[in-house]
Amino acid sequence: MWTNPCNSLQNWCETFLGLGFALVEAHRFREKEYQLIHAVWATMPATAAFTISRLISTKFSMGAHAYDVFRHGGDWLLTKKLTAARFVRTSSESTARRLYQLGVESDRILLIKRSLSEWPSRNDFSLVNQGKLKLLSVGRLVEKKGYFHMLAIANILKKSEIPFYLEIVGNGPLRRDLFIERRRLNLNDEVSFSGSLNQKTVRQLYLESDAFLFTGIVDSRGDRDGIPNVVPEALAAGMLVLASDRAGAPEAFIDEKSGFSLNPEDYSSWVSILMDFWKFPEKYLNIRKNGQFAARENFDSKINGCKLLNAYMN
Repeated sequence: MWTNPCNSLQNWCETFLGLGFALVEAHRFREKEYQLIHAVWATMPATAAFTISRLISTKFSMGAHAYDVFRHGGDWLLTKKLTAARFVRTSSESTARRLYQLGVESDRILLIKRSLSEWPSRNDFSLVNQGKLKLLSVGRLVEKKGYFHMLAIANILKKSEIPFYLEIVGNGPLRRDLFIERRRLNLNDEVSFSGSLNQKTVRQLYLESDAFLFTGIVDSRGDRDGIPNVVPEALAAGMLVLASDRAGAPEAFIDEKSGFSLNPEDYSSWVSILMDFWKFPEKYLNIRKNGQFAARENFDSKINGCKLLNAYMN
């Protein structure tokens, strides 16, 4: 561990918490006679599983997602854990490529997307409010979500004189700065920040909104999203999905067939699609229905759960 420095204090703390857990719990794992230990994340959980595996000679597997392998260049002990793991499960192609670059053989990389277990029903694909376009975004208020780009898009949309209302659900450290930017752009009437809401409320918002916006970026620490859960959720609810091409979100759909993949800094392209959608919503009916089908095909919890179970058993 002392041969290479840790990239962040947070990861240092996560690592030693994982080591501490392993030292305390290894004897109990031995008594249970587990044949495989699986860690859902490549950070603290995988450190614990890796250490227990070394202490009691039990095989382990691990999950590895965008945060684990990209932020600050990846977890402190990532290479050691990836080398020792029986298999590495990830949920996006972008992260799978990164794992391969880090030396994980392709036959040990298990790509299984995250999953949904509830399928909302949207029978009416007309605009929710005929007089105003209802837009929605859901996610933590952090740098990698690209919300300042979203406010810039909203600002241009307002100048285009298309009536709209954008609701942003989530909380986080950028809340105050985003409030200031909203006021600076004079968007108080068009953009609201709803804070954190429970899943039931968010699921209802999907059905009460027309289009979903995701403006994710690669942040200053290298962190980015794989496939954020909110994108397949929005697809499943029959929303028109516009998502950044800078992260893994476009893996959830086919560009221009079941959603739109866009440069988060090319604001005019976002505005152009939203303006056309408001004027001619019927043109986007097939795209929205294709999005629903894509969610069903790729993110069904029963199908993906069986894939992961088979990996455990084999």
